[in-house]
Amino acid sequence: MKKTIRTVMVVAFAIVALLSLKMYAATPKNPAPQVWTPGCVSNVPKSWGAYKGGSAQSGLAFEDSAGTLRFLTNIPCDGTPLVALEIRRTGPSSSNSGN
Repeated sequence: MKKTIRTVMVVAFAIVALLSLKMYAATPKNPAPQVWTPGCVSNVPKSWGAYKGGSAQSGLAFEDSAGTLRFLTNIPCDGTPLVALEIRRTGPSSSNSGN
């Protein structure tokens, strides 16, 4: 009885060892980096400034050095998007000064 259990244990250990070796040998050692090519490319002029964020409701936002915000909602492939909303910074006006 003990010999049968010992034999089963040795066979089970051998199977586990062979499966582990096979899995180790099948694993790629130096996986190639995955390269993704976009299906659509759009261009935004540098003069529009830095990307500030985006949402499904307002689109992508860019702010230039003068503080002007531009929101892009419909972005075409292979072209420059049209600005959906542009908010410009201005100096204080007499109607907003609170006097």
